[in-house]
Amino acid sequence: MSDTKLIVAIGILHLVALGAGGGLVLLAFRGGDGYDHPHGMGERGPDEPPDPPRRPIGGPPLPSARPARIRLREPARLADLHPPPQRRAPREPRRPRTRPANPRAT
Repeated sequence: MSDTKLIVAIGILHLVALGAGGGLVLLAFRGGDGYDHPHGMGERGPDEPPDPPRRPIGGPPLPSARPARIRLREPARLADLHPPPQRRAPREPRRPRTRPANPRAT
């Protein structure tokens, strides 16, 4: 590729990038605030979010949606609100091994 073709290709790429950037700037200045639907008397209202849906979205609550076992609203330590862990039973002490009787000795 010759130097002239390379310079023309780079120039075209610059023009395309400038055109795309200018288009984005025009769209940003021309765009609204997102609340273009009319309110009340046919005019645009203040910046208010759209109304929430009338019925709940989704199915019944999941089993993991149960309330917590412990409420953290009291001025207590979290460790005081949990029941203490159960202790393991102590192991029996090891008994000393006894040697089997020598069958030849008798």
